Amino acid sequence: MFKRTLTNIGAGVALAAAVALGTGTAAYAHECFNPNRSEQGNAGASNSQAWFTVHVEELTAGLSEEDAACVLDAYAATGAPMSFTIHVKGANGQDGVVAGNNPHEDKAGDGQGIDEIFAAHGADIVTSFEVCGVDLPFPV
Repeated sequence: MFKRTLTNIGAGVALAAAVALGTGTAAYAHECFNPNRSEQGNAGASNSQAWFTVHVEELTAGLSEEDAACVLDAYAATGAPMSFTIHVKGANGQDGVVAGNNPHEDKAGDGQGIDEIFAAHGADIVTSFEVCGVDLPFPV
């Protein structure tokens, strides 16, 4: 139980880092996920050591109930996924990332193959905080 809690905290930090680092350019956000995998597939993948599911709701920790609800409602309205099953175990021969070495940055968030969270949905995350007048819980 304690190990799972630490993993959840680490994954939440990884998602926040992806958003913070990705604001300058998508090339920095290496939290890779498969946008076409089913919920059942994500559940199976998150049982492995290589993939872990993080929830956008984790970014609202520390906000008031009202602010958190506003941010989550605004984010849900975008149609973006409420969770991401991300690759957390280094990819052999790829500098530890799956999609980060792709020379075609325009494909980092195209909804096909492996995408990067920030490239695909970073604007949705940031905008959901902005429309609610809530400060981001991470530097931009």
